[in-house]
Amino acid sequence: MSDHPCRIFQYMHCRKCLEELPAGVSPQTWSKNECGWTPQGFQVWCKRHNCNVVDLDFQGQKVTPYRARN
Repeated sequence: MSDHPCRIFQYMHCRKCLEELPAGVSPQTWSKNECGWTPQGFQVWCKRHNCNVVDLDFQGQKVTPYRARN
């Protein structure tokens, strides 16, 4: 259990995945996203459709990622 709560208030999903979403299945269950740091910022990538969901450019600003404490 993490002591760092989820603070997401609006999720991002692949548009194609949402169009193909089976009845009775949540977008969270259906999505196949990979998320990670890039040289410029942060990207969310759809593995199902091999396409970009969002690519954030931090324009050189330093961002410290949260690291779980052991």
